[in-house]
Amino acid sequence: MNEFYDSLTEPERGSAQDVALKYARELYGGYERLLSTKVASTSPYYVGLSSELGSFTHVTRRVVLVTDTMLLSDHGVGAVHELGVHEQSSTHRVMGGDAGDLTTTVSTWHYGMVTKDPVELGQWLLDAEPLLRSGLVWYGPVFMEGSTGVESDLRSSTTEPGPLPSLSDRSIDFVVEHGRAVDLSRTKPLASRVVRPILEIDLPFIDGLSLSDFAQVTSEEFDSYTQYRDFMRSRLLELDDALEAVDSQVALERIALTIRDELRAATAEINKAARSRALIRSGAVLGSTSAVLAAVRPEALQGALATSATIAAGATGLWPTIQAFADIKPKRAHGKWHYVWVLQKTTAR
Repeated sequence: MNEFYDSLTEPERGSAQDVALKYARELYGGYERLLSTKVASTSPYYVGLSSELGSFTHVTRRVVLVTDTMLLSDHGVGAVHELGVHEQSSTHRVMGGDAGDLTTTVSTWHYGMVTKDPVELGQWLLDAEPLLRSGLVWYGPVFMEGSTGVESDLRSSTTEPGPLPSLSDRSIDFVVEHGRAVDLSRTKPLASRVVRPILEIDLPFIDGLSLSDFAQVTSEEFDSYTQYRDFMRSRLLELDDALEAVDSQVALERIALTIRDELRAATAEINKAARSRALIRSGAVLGSTSAVLAAVRPEALQGALATSATIAAGATGLWPTIQAFADIKPKRAHGKWHYVWVLQKTTAR
């Protein structure tokens, strides 16, 4: 999707409807290839969902927490928005005619996208841009197309486009209705065990978070995000298949309580690290680049800074500051709870 987003001009980005229609045109030619890639994928967490357009943000912020790739699509309800016309002509000799008697068959394909609100769809595509660029999400339009064929002489131009018959979508594994996912395919049991409950579990750290903020944090904190994704999968896979049962609702609440407890502990640890003199001083003296180098190759910097340390940091020495930062940094930025902490912090600001 990088090519699509890179091609968007500023005027196009200013019109959400133009973004939606351009996306559909870009995807139309390679749609079958993308569907084939999905079918051939060995990942049990590459899933397709059909949802009402109005719930796209809710579905995206939650399902991305457990899937490798999510294909999101409309229910195919709404008006047909024309995208373009394809024409193909073929010339052949008239049976029983003279050598110069030729006839041309011109076939016209008229194609469009079915959606209730292209403006809302386009805004979702803009807000979710980091997720689509990273391959975590893509949108599968519901296309409609038709073709007609007529015979004419060589001077004839084109024919009028034919009607637009329904084109069924084979990419959907789940249909989301009223915030709950209904399993259609039964071909991905692991996906079913994580997708269905994630839409119901209480996740307060994303409540009120805009889709654009969620997408940005997920992209920027990708390593921590993937660790948290694995954690959520492992916990949700422990649930019983019968998610409607009372015991399953209790299990969901236990997971929610675990998340809240772990998040409180992680927040306390992160705040403590942020207050430490070592972290503050290393950021002020070294800058972010030197701090990263210190964390990655401490032995390389220790000798180089041995002389300047005393001058720059006085009697305390600069190296203890660097080492303290190196000890704190991995815990602060790479644990699975760091991702959740950033989401919560973004929500609260």
